[in-house]
Amino acid sequence: PGRAPVPVRRGPSVFAMIIAWLAIGGLVYLAVLHFVPGFAPPKVSSEGANELLLRADWSGGYDVAGSINGVPVKFMIDTGASTVSISQEMARQMGIQGCMGGVSSTANGNVPICMATAKTLVFGPFEAQNVRVAVLPRLEGRALLGMNVLSVLHITQSDGKMVIAAPGR
Repeated sequence: PGRAPVPVRRGPSVFAMIIAWLAIGGLVYLAVLHFVPGFAPPKVSSEGANELLLRADWSGGYDVAGSINGVPVKFMIDTGASTVSISQEMARQMGIQGCMGGVSSTANGNVPICMATAKTLVFGPFEAQNVRVAVLPRLEGRALLGMNVLSVLHITQSDGKMVIAAPGR
């Protein structure tokens, strides 16, 4: 007499494993968005006017007064900067702490940075909450208003004028 065939034990299919890992990754991503300040793009709101008109300075750049965590600051609009950038001294004045160290590639080469989160950032009629900022030890002069804030707004530029407007304008 023959032996009974041994049943083959099969685990979950490859497709089921992929779906499970995607679900786990999605849940981790949503948790990080919810619990880690500054990870998600900042929500930018405006009070009163929904646009800001800036005129170029003598060098062709655009400056705007604002504040970070309630501390007045002069921003240079920098569409080439991926992140709002401030000096170490500014960060200290603004009470920004809890930096995560790293290195950033800039026009002047690689520089050490520290990434942190500012509770509020205001310029013109716009206010952003939980904004990622790069703290650069050797940054001098103005703070840089980078694309992590500017990308959620509509920007047009011509004839020495820049208009920054709330989406949908």
